Amino acid sequence: MLTYLLGPFLSLLPETWRAKLPWAESIRWRPATFISGVLEVLASLCALVVWYSYSVTHHTQVQLDSALRGHPNIHPNEMMMGLLGYIFVALNAVTWTICWFWFEGVVRALGAAFTEEIVGTLPLWIIDKSYRVLRQRSQSRHQPPLVADEVTWLSDGQAEALMIMSCQPKSTWQNRRTIHFKGEFFKVEKSLTGTGPRPYVYHLKRLQPGEIIRATENYDPLAVPLEPQREENIWLSAYRALRKR
Repeated sequence: MLTYLLGPFLSLLPETWRAKLPWAESIRWRPATFISGVLEVLASLCALVVWYSYSVTHHTQVQLDSALRGHPNIHPNEMMMGLLGYIFVALNAVTWTICWFWFEGVVRALGAAFTEEIVGTLPLWIIDKSYRVLRQRSQSRHQPPLVADEVTWLSDGQAEALMIMSCQPKSTWQNRRTIHFKGEFFKVEKSLTGTGPRPYVYHLKRLQPGEIIRATENYDPLAVPLEPQREENIWLSAYRALRKR
């Protein structure tokens, strides 16, 4: 029930936000994201029709009247008026914003349907990325000492799982990356932030037969970074995210 009532709205959230929801494991994110993408496409089309109708009859008409007052010798016919109105609407930032959300809805729906990729909305992703960049900068002055990761094997039902405690955040693990460790493949289930010399805690679950192996990263718990990892530039991250879409 949560999948179809709250899932389409919660799937708009960034992955790090979804992982912290208390009912995250109760929602089937793939159908929820597909429904959310379809609704986003339909809402964008409706918004585009409403915006076009309003703009042509109000906002664009005012701009045309102002332009014609500056050139009283020009007497455009109905076809020219319609073409000018269309150009004004097409160049408006609101039109491009609506078109972006239509495109985003298509990408989210197709990604959920064919690649099982759960993609949130870009504005919330930028907010999340900005917050994490600012938080890491504020915490960089109180960075814990560099020590090796602590790996603990856990039992999660029938599948083995790992709990990895690290002194450094692993920013690349937030992108649904597959982790290769001791000849096995794992996926990041959730990440937490605690205290102590290893405040960054990651829960990894072994991939089951048939699951998709995404971009693989070899993991060595004894490899201590030489310097703190920094969040990359937010606009560069946004550019790379758009290229992946």
